[in-house]
Amino acid sequence: MEEIGQTPTSPHYVGQAGEHLVCYLFHMWQYNILQPLNPKSSYDLVVERDGNFKTIQVKTTQNGRKVSLKKSMISYQGVRKFGIYKEGDYDYLCACKYPHVYVVPFNKIEATTGFSFSLYPQYKYDLNDPKTYEYRPTI
Repeated sequence: MEEIGQTPTSPHYVGQAGEHLVCYLFHMWQYNILQPLNPKSSYDLVVERDGNFKTIQVKTTQNGRKVSLKKSMISYQGVRKFGIYKEGDYDYLCACKYPHVYVVPFNKIEATTGFSFSLYPQYKYDLNDPKTYEYRPTI
């Protein structure tokens, strides 16, 4: 059994932690949050405010300089395949590297296979900065 505070060993746990960070951030910004029932959906969350719905894809790393943007596809005979996200798969990428969450519109992402944090400082939100919660973006 893992002790509290120990580094998670599973990428699944890291991904779930990132999704929870994004939920926390959008709740603080007073958005409603929905999760799709289909775990193979091209997005992880839907946020809504004032009748406007946007889909969110969450990618998380613990210590990297970038996150992969490859999506897991249906495996065939045990062979796992990956695909590339395309316009319409989601509206915003939320890339997490605690304590930062980057909220980037799909059409602003330059690469198709990876997201480098250093290229998007204007989309960075620091979860430890109280100002992050005072000035919520309209997405």
